[in-house]
Amino acid sequence: MPSAVYFLSDAHLGAEAPAREAAKERSLTAFLDARTPGETVYLLGDLFDFWFDDGRPPEGRHETVLGALERATDRGVRLLFMGGNHDYWVRDGGRPGWFEKALGIEVLEDPHLAVHHDRKLLLTHGDALGGARGMYRVVRSVLHNRIAIAAFGLLPRRARHALARLASATSRGRHDEELTARSAELLRTEAKRVLERGDADAVIAGHVHRPELLELERGTYLNLGDWMVFRSYGVLRSGELALESAHEEGLKPIPR
Repeated sequence: MPSAVYFLSDAHLGAEAPAREAAKERSLTAFLDARTPGETVYLLGDLFDFWFDDGRPPEGRHETVLGALERATDRGVRLLFMGGNHDYWVRDGGRPGWFEKALGIEVLEDPHLAVHHDRKLLLTHGDALGGARGMYRVVRSVLHNRIAIAAFGLLPRRARHALARLASATSRGRHDEELTARSAELLRTEAKRVLERGDADAVIAGHVHRPELLELERGTYLNLGDWMVFRSYGVLRSGELALESAHEEGLKPIPR
């Protein structure tokens, strides 16, 4: 039988208070350390609340998880990373950066079509499936612009991180329950369109922090939830997709 394939997103490492960060990193490290040779893990965006690769190691940030990632690739676990709207910049000027070269992780473009267990999977972070909308279309075009990226890279590291923290806090402050529900519905609708066109028989996404597994007429939609509140992830075993949680209480919100 083919080895299991795992999918997770939205850990947002670095976004929370120290105690919550420590608990999150411990659970994610345990998950990665449990993966065995031949297994595959897709990291579908916003693993980090901010990452800007300038070809150097991150100087004391996320050491626990980065160590677990390196151990996983060293023992034959295949790791593939897709940038989200918080950590798209894992490459140095469009070239492989420290993240890829030091850890042996493959970096994917969004969306990415993969085949595992005879299933055609459309993988995406989810912030722009079907195209970015409204003002986010402008914001995303700037964030993905090579000139803007190069200009941002000229700032000192401390200034980059300060700006990123401010932008991240501002973004989270705007996301109430109603907006999150609307974003989840838009992503679900776009996933259905992909399935109806026959582009894939499953769509796997993150971004909206709401774990969901839907068996639809033309395929499967899986939203991975997050590693902040649910510790949730997807897994493909023997051709079947499942939604699971590393949280001891199962797929329930972690008390905050």
